[in-house]
Amino acid sequence: MSRAVRRASRGGARSRRTPVRPHGVGRGPRIPWVPLVVLVGIIGVVGIIAYLIWQQSKPATQHFEMAARIEADPAPDLPGEYVDLPKIYSGSYGSREGNNTAQHVSREVDYARDCTDDDPPICNSNPPVGGPHWGAGACPPDPEDATAFCGPAPWGIYRKPWPAGVLIHNLEHGGVVIWYNITDQQIIEELEDNITGKVKDGKILAMAPYPDMEQDTIALTGWGRIDKFPVSEYTKDRVEDFIDAHLCRFNPESLPGC
Repeated sequence: MSRAVRRASRGGARSRRTPVRPHGVGRGPRIPWVPLVVLVGIIGVVGIIAYLIWQQSKPATQHFEMAARIEADPAPDLPGEYVDLPKIYSGSYGSREGNNTAQHVSREVDYARDCTDDDPPICNSNPPVGGPHWGAGACPPDPEDATAFCGPAPWGIYRKPWPAGVLIHNLEHGGVVIWYNITDQQIIEELEDNITGKVKDGKILAMAPYPDMEQDTIALTGWGRIDKFPVSEYTKDRVEDFIDAHLCRFNPESLPGC
C-alpha cells in the first residue's frame, strides 16, 4: 500500500494538537520572592540597629541618675568610710545644671585643698576618691610613658606610681584602686597575687604605690569610698570585702568589666 493510500485510510481527519497557551494566560501574577526577602532583611537589620542606638542612649541618663544616688548615699553598712563628694564639690555626678563631681580637667589638682567651708571642713580623702580628674586619652601601660593629663590607666598591677588624677578616672569607670605606701614585700606580693588573679578573671582593679600618703599605709578606694589603714591591720579578707562591696557599685558608664 502506498503512503498516499495509507494517509487516505486514516480518514484524513485533522490531527488533534494541544493548543499553545499564551504566556501569562490562566496564571496568577508572579511574586518576586528573592527581592522581597532581601527587602525584609534590610528593614529588619535597620530596625535592630535603631533599637540598639535607642537602648544605648536611653540608659545613659538612667545610669547617671543611679550613679548620683549612689554617690550621695553614705551606706554606713558597707565597708570603708563615706566621702561626701556632692558636698565637697557643691554638685553631683553627671550634673548639667550645676557643678559636676567628675569633671575632666587638663591641669594639676590639689585634692588636699578640696574642702567645704564647714567648721571643721569636709575634705576629699588622701588618696582622693573622686572629683576633677584627667581624661585626655587612655594612658599607656607604663606610667613613665604617659602623656600629659591622660586617664584612665590600664587595669592591673603597677610598681611605679600614677598621679591621682589618672586613677580617679579608673574609679569613675566603676573600678576599685588599691594604693599603698609600704615596704613589707611579703604583703605587697600577697596583694599583687590576689589582684593579678582577679584582673585575669576580668575584674576592673588597679594597684599602685602612692608615696603621697602616710608611710606603712594601705588604702582601698571606690568612688566616694575609702578604707585606709596601717599595714599592721591588713588582712586578705578586708581587701576581699571591700572589693566585693564596691566593685562596679558606682557604674555610670556601664563599661566592660561591670
